[in-house]
Amino acid sequence: MRKLLLTSLVILTLSSCLKNSIADAMLDEQKSAGQAGSPALATLTYTINGTKVTTSVNDPDNQMPSGYQLGCSKTVYSGTNSIVYSLDCVGSTGEMGFTFFTDSLMVGNYLYTGIYGDMFILSYNGTDEFVHDPSDSISFNVTSYSQGHISGNFSGRLTTMITAGNPNNTYGPPGSVLITNGSFKDVPVFY
Repeated sequence: MRKLLLTSLVILTLSSCLKNSIADAMLDEQKSAGQAGSPALATLTYTINGTKVTTSVNDPDNQMPSGYQLGCSKTVYSGTNSIVYSLDCVGSTGEMGFTFFTDSLMVGNYLYTGIYGDMFILSYNGTDEFVHDPSDSISFNVTSYSQGHISGNFSGRLTTMITAGNPNNTYGPPGSVLITNGSFKDVPVFY
């Protein structure tokens, strides 16, 4: 009994000398390695008319769901009970958004063309870009949806809005904005 008490006292004394508890040290190690179900980094990258744009968010799961920098949110419209998912990003050059018109987001292709009507896609250095002309389109491929995070790729052809006006907007040449090499990785989905 005396040996057991002495051994317990030594273990307690040595563990109190640690900077972190053993459990805290293990959690820190998992977090820095991007384990425990939460990726350490979420990214969205694309090229717009030859210029590369990248946005990265550290610890993406700990963003505010109502004011995140990079995330995807589910919205249920009251009265109609229709559901959409919206992928949104706010970066140094502006913002980007894409609406997945589905009640159940899953791996697959989501295509939006100008025949459905105007859709804002991004604001780049103060200029808004839309799917506007019938020849415009944007295609998002969700290649992975795991543990509440989506990854995939996208590309499109958009039209610049020159002037916002009421009742009509003025647009530039159709399809003058080319989006290539688009990718998103480990973007959290907020429910």
